[in-house]
Amino acid sequence: MKSIKYILLSLLVLFLFNSCEYEIDYKGDLPKNKLVIGTFIQADSIISISLFKSAKPGTYYNESMFMEDQITDNEIDTSSYVSDARAELYINGTLRETLTSGINQNKYNFSIIPRTNDNVDIKMSYKDYDQAIGSAKLNLIKPSIDSANILVQESIDTIYEKTYRIVLYLEISDNGNENYYQIDPELYYSYSQSEYKLSLNNAELLWESIPGVYQENSTSFQSSANRFGVISNKKFKGGTYKIKLGIKLEPRFITYPSKAIRKVYGSLNISSIDKKSYDYLFTLNRYYNSSFMNEPVIILDGVENAYGFIGAKNSIKARSINFSFETND
Repeated sequence: MKSIKYILLSLLVLFLFNSCEYEIDYKGDLPKNKLVIGTFIQADSIISISLFKSAKPGTYYNESMFMEDQITDNEIDTSSYVSDARAELYINGTLRETLTSGINQNKYNFSIIPRTNDNVDIKMSYKDYDQAIGSAKLNLIKPSIDSANILVQESIDTIYEKTYRIVLYLEISDNGNENYYQIDPELYYSYSQSEYKLSLNNAELLWESIPGVYQENSTSFQSSANRFGVISNKKFKGGTYKIKLGIKLEPRFITYPSKAIRKVYGSLNISSIDKKSYDYLFTLNRYYNSSFMNEPVIILDGVENAYGFIGAKNSIKARSINFSFETND
């Protein structure tokens, strides 16, 4: 009898919660529009910046710059692109290059290549927006990889159809300093004259040697996705962290054609990143994972007067991937 009462009470609370509507008469000013930047800078690599602008709610819809591989061109509203900003590159305090327009609408590529231990500053100016200022010190260590592997396993999806998943295995050896890492696979899956990029967006944590590293501070009300693959060494300073991730192939990419040779190629990469980049990507991921049950998420931007970050990165290719497997379903 008590169980029935609890069920009825729960249903009543749920009904009342979903039937309530509140109108909030907000009379304050909306936040000032800002530039939106997201880029890593590496030594001995071209500096490329994608520049967007923010807008008042409802003006346009645009996915994060980090999710572009998951959407089609028709879904990107280019009204957020900034193609005519002034971009200045400073290396070790000296102005080295100035750009006055972007290529491919909103990408700014500098020709000057920074070197290890350089201090890089980027200044972006556009109309009456505040000047965006970001910096990166290119003195990060290269990650130390003890082992890296990738394989294909048969799997069962949520509706009990057989499919396959790509399993990534990594062992990261830490030097004991305060370090931040990004697991960064550049992997592609091809079949029957089609291909798409594999993403960590829906990667499943299969196992880790130290619990709570990959899904740090997640709650029961949050998604456990780590879309950007960023981790800190807070729990394994000076030790070795081992992780196994699974990226499930969607059944629709397996069932047609049912019998075929399929290919996975690319590389499994790991990067050291600076703290402000980690803070931004970690909090942005928390925002994407949040629900109405969570407290509001504050995104920690890593660039002055703008949204996003400009950060340092030092990458290593843990393993090159190029193999095929056959499906016989």
